Amino acid sequence: MISVVIPNLNSPLIAEVIAALERQTIREQITEVIVVGQDREQLVPKSVRHVEVAQPLSAAAARNRGARLATGAYLCFLDADCIASPQFVERLLARLQAGASMVGGSITPEPGNYWRICDNLLVFASVLASARPGERPYLPSLNVMLQRDLFIALGGFDERFPGAAGEDIDFSLRLRNQGHTLWFEPEATIFHRPARSSAASVAAHLRSFGRVHVRLQREHQGRAAPRLGPHLRPWSGLLMACAPLLALLDALLLYGRNPELRRYWYCLPGMIWGKAAWYLGVVEGMLAVESAKRL
Repeated sequence: MISVVIPNLNSPLIAEVIAALERQTIREQITEVIVVGQDREQLVPKSVRHVEVAQPLSAAAARNRGARLATGAYLCFLDADCIASPQFVERLLARLQAGASMVGGSITPEPGNYWRICDNLLVFASVLASARPGERPYLPSLNVMLQRDLFIALGGFDERFPGAAGEDIDFSLRLRNQGHTLWFEPEATIFHRPARSSAASVAAHLRSFGRVHVRLQREHQGRAAPRLGPHLRPWSGLLMACAPLLALLDALLLYGRNPELRRYWYCLPGMIWGKAAWYLGVVEGMLAVESAKRL
């Protein structure tokens, strides 16, 4: 019934990710687990289907390949750094069968590395386990489920998105444009342990999201990104210098709109850091658009 597809790029957690799937309350409904990517340390158990590739694939490409090979009526996409709670699959399936087109689970931040917590709060504030269930404008693809036929009909994830940034928002918006419902189910939770555990790695992650934001704005609002590139070019240094102030305002708004985040008050400096990097990425994205238009 359910095919679980996991994109993998040498994750040190992959065996633990798969072990958590074995502990699911409806394990009998999972017909196959497909891991697509690279496994340098040979950690993928022999009990699952492992599709090894010579060259690293983007998250979009790896998920698409797994989906094409899948035989289940439902696809569950789970990332290789996500440890599923025992009811994860059961809660996603129940909400799908209740009428949602795609269902996303929640993220439970774990105590430990400061920068990993900051990264989770910055990127996934709207889908934390403490958030309320309901419709969402988009769902992150690290823990979602939908019908395989629907996924294939939409053409899967757009493989023009490199790495792992933006392809899930793009797919969500394409779903919504066709009238489909995206539902957030907090009881389907995972523990997200990304490799981003330093200030530099969090900044690089948020910066890539900023660049992708410009592309998504252009493609899904029916108009080009604001034509600020030529005007920003002589002032780009000043704008980048203002990024920390803009980031502070954004972080305070995030805490204000999500009271459950206030328990992580100590993450404010790290969140300002990450949001500042996001603004730098936005500037880079806009300037890149203008440069491409001149070619």
